[in-house]
Amino acid sequence: MPKAPSRTRKNTRKNNKLLYEVALGLSVVAVAVGLGVQSVPRIIMDAADSTAAVISSTLVDLVNIDRQAASVTQLRVSPILQKAAQAKADDMASRGYFAHNSPDGITPWHWLALAGYDYAYAGENLAVDFFDSAEVEKAWMNSPLHRANITSETFTEIGIATATGIYNGHETTFVVQMFGRPLGNSEALLSTEDPAIILSTPDFIAASRQ
Repeated sequence: MPKAPSRTRKNTRKNNKLLYEVALGLSVVAVAVGLGVQSVPRIIMDAADSTAAVISSTLVDLVNIDRQAASVTQLRVSPILQKAAQAKADDMASRGYFAHNSPDGITPWHWLALAGYDYAYAGENLAVDFFDSAEVEKAWMNSPLHRANITSETFTEIGIATATGIYNGHETTFVVQMFGRPLGNSEALLSTEDPAIILSTPDFIAASRQ
């Protein structure tokens, strides 16, 4: 009759099995972590749409970094300008156009008036089809006209907004960057008239009421 294993041998086998399972588990974790270091960025880009990395607050910071480099006073964030920029971004995203004026002729100044922003000077930069805030700012700064808005001493305030929508058959991010200098007279009535255009391109515009 075979002898039953002793208690000591049972415990030894049990402990060895436990140690093996723990070691195997740690090996799996280590491999997963090792793979994750390289694959996480790709997985994030695959799992998230291309709009996630364009962040309004980051763009504001980048603008002020570039203004500081140009020895220009930093811009204050205006909640009213942000509201106007968001309304414009939402309109472009919902209707699938990319331009200062909407298909039915609504101008950038409409959104400023709608938000209640009375200005002496105003400007707008637009962007679309970017995946990253830094790339948006880089593209703007590489364009002399967009850079002129970003580094202009005329403006004192800024508002930036993004919206997700369909453009040319694909989902993307619409970015609206609005600049302004409020009228000094707080009692001034909002004008419904469009300002004098200083300079304009399809995705850049600057204007003055003075």
